[in-house]
Amino acid sequence: MPLALGLDFGTTNSALAVASEQGTTLMEFPALGRLIDVYRSVLYFDPEELGEGRRPLTITGPRAIEHYLDADGQGRLLQSIKSYLASRLFKSTQIAGRTYSLEELIAIIIRDVRSAAEARFGPLPARVVVGRPVRFGGAREDLNSDADPASASECPGEPEGDAYALQRLRRALALGGFTEVVFEYEPVAAAYHYEGTLSHDELVLIADFGGGTSDFCLMRVGPGVRARGRQPKDMLGTEGVALAG
Repeated sequence: MPLALGLDFGTTNSALAVASEQGTTLMEFPALGRLIDVYRSVLYFDPEELGEGRRPLTITGPRAIEHYLDADGQGRLLQSIKSYLASRLFKSTQIAGRTYSLEELIAIIIRDVRSAAEARFGPLPARVVVGRPVRFGGAREDLNSDADPASASECPGEPEGDAYALQRLRRALALGGFTEVVFEYEPVAAAYHYEGTLSHDELVLIADFGGGTSDFCLMRVGPGVRARGRQPKDMLGTEGVALAG
């Protein structure tokens, strides 16, 4: 079993990495006859076939696009659904007479990513580290929060819209099979990756240009920082905007 698991559920693409005693490996997925290390965050509902519970057959990732093109645009193709996590206007949608919440739609993608990883690596750990934007798209427009107060305490001082989006993402992850979740800001995760290449300490500005948001952090990284232990003062600031890279 891997020692640690990292998941990036992105607006456009998702990725999953496993860490073991042998090192860290990115999951690879088949696409157009080759293997790629990202998974398109899209769903396709086939109008002609029924799956479990007589729901429309749902296909995710690169195969979803292939099936949609083969069907000449018939059926329902959903993309960029992460962008709606902070919106209280999108609670659910109907597809072929069935109602799906936003969390259920996201969970379909996450389950498929998890299943593919289990087929390659075997049983996965219960704990997963998941990347999150510093600011979710649409979070600042939705100020009348109905988020669970417990979710807001995860990041003290976090705007209500971001706390609401984080709560919904946590529910989607639980539906997808990940019940023990630790969130990390996406640009901070990128800073840790960069830190692994350094032979000396640096003060760095990291930018993460995603498909739905652009996020930034200013922090101290390097072997000296790791050796003495990270401190709050090492993180000088984080910020994000709801603009795609």
